[in-house]
Amino acid sequence: MRMTMALLLGLLLLSGCDNTEAPDTNRADSHTSNPSAQTNGKLTRIRIELNKSAPQCEGDGCPRVHIAWVNYEDQPELNAAIETRLASMLVRMDGDATHDGSIEGLADAFLADAADMAMAAEQGWELSATVKQQRSENGLLTLSMESYEYTGGAHGQPNVGYFHWDVENQQWLQLNDLLVPGQQEAFWNRARQAHKDWLDTQDLDDNFRDSWPFEQTDDVFFNGKGLVLQYNVYHIAPYAMGQPRLTLPYEKLTGIVREKYLPAE
Repeated sequence: MRMTMALLLGLLLLSGCDNTEAPDTNRADSHTSNPSAQTNGKLTRIRIELNKSAPQCEGDGCPRVHIAWVNYEDQPELNAAIETRLASMLVRMDGDATHDGSIEGLADAFLADAADMAMAAEQGWELSATVKQQRSENGLLTLSMESYEYTGGAHGQPNVGYFHWDVENQQWLQLNDLLVPGQQEAFWNRARQAHKDWLDTQDLDDNFRDSWPFEQTDDVFFNGKGLVLQYNVYHIAPYAMGQPRLTLPYEKLTGIVREKYLPAE
């Protein structure tokens, strides 16, 4: 099986104001290390790429896998959590091939499933994923994770998720960890109102509202306006409407989201 796996190290130092994915400095080495793994509380970002394609297949339509993610030097617990979260997005619900749950194992399983399908090469089976640092502020590191799977048909299956890490406590956070204890109901009440406002803005009729009711989501992220709830296709809207977002303004989150994660006024 043809495979290229490059470990590309960039001297990308993260700080509280480092909220964007800076360009990586590519290295030709397959494995290299950076001696200044952590300096003054800043982390060194490592970019990893995994490329695989079906064996004995030539041409643009060959089944292929491309996965790019980030690790952080001398942060084994953080890296393990990142890879666990990413791997969970790559599991094929209808796949038959066995795997060990790792990112590379899931890539191999995808290609093994493709090998069992006579039309896979003609259909251009594809599995891809990208992980980027989205935000690092108030001690909270947030990564965005996007994946795409195509196994024939009218369109592929996109998926987007978010990963949160408390840098000080070295803890993987879920949505409930961002909320003040006991404030879950208040949070979802505001989310339902944001959903209603979105429906009104889209001028969607009662038939749509009945067919696509409100759902909770664990995928959220902070931006300049508030806390954004991210939905994937088919969750609260049909595929043609993409991946909707609902934004809860910061002024509506006081006493609901833990103060340590809110931006300083």
